[in-house]
Amino acid sequence: MCSDIGTTSRVCAGYSFTGILFTLFVGVLLSTQPEFITGIEDVSEAKSNAFGAMGMFIATFSLSVLGILRTSPNEKEDIDTDNGYQLSSVGQSEYGSSRYD
Repeated sequence: MCSDIGTTSRVCAGYSFTGILFTLFVGVLLSTQPEFITGIEDVSEAKSNAFGAMGMFIATFSLSVLGILRTSPNEKEDIDTDNGYQLSSVGQSEYGSSRYD
């Protein structure tokens, strides 16, 4: 599945973006309404940990984007052109006109 750097970077970027959104949500929730998250003894430490985890996701996302950009010039698609290839000319005279005129 992830046989090269570009594919692995795309998967990590998606995972990291989701992690950024989730930890941002948890951090904002801990900052504004900590009573909705039960079982937390020290709210300021939990908030610090949530934003620290978000920082790690941002770092991983940045490295993933760097991996994507680094491999994207190497992934050009090879187009095979045959000498006798030509687009079909069937129906070109009726293009843009209505069938019912």
